[in-house]
Amino acid sequence: MNKEKIAIEYLPLVKSIANKYAHLGVPIEDLIQEGLIGLLEAADKFRDDKGAKFSTYATFWIKKKMLAAIDKEKKSSLDSIKLTEESVEAKEDELITSPYLKLSQNMPDIEKKILRMLFEEQLTLKEISQELKISRERVRQLKEKALRRMRVTSNQT
Repeated sequence: MNKEKIAIEYLPLVKSIANKYAHLGVPIEDLIQEGLIGLLEAADKFRDDKGAKFSTYATFWIKKKMLAAIDKEKKSSLDSIKLTEESVEAKEDELITSPYLKLSQNMPDIEKKILRMLFEEQLTLKEISQELKISRERVRQLKEKALRRMRVTSNQT
């Protein structure tokens, strides 16, 4: 059997397997493509004398290729998330250490205090919450609000 005939005949199997993994972050078309590569690899390696059905043997290779693609996508997306978080942290540090902190006269005292405790005293959100006797979540909200306020102020100048 030639490879084109195999691809056509077993495409429904590939699509069926791809549908099971479609929710894991890789487009279905990419999964099908990876599955077809696995199918062709199975066709190259299949030995009829071993007693296994081709579809059973091919399923292993199809899944192997699809799972490798999903794993690769997860790793690359985690790297991009990490880079984004690092970028946000760098921008926050830049805002705090810049002269814009002095431009925040319209910022409520509690927000100024939280920013100073965070960036000058290097306290954690939990430590700040204990000192100010407010929840950690409220400290986080006020920090975000202050940083947004500073971004707006810095963009206006």
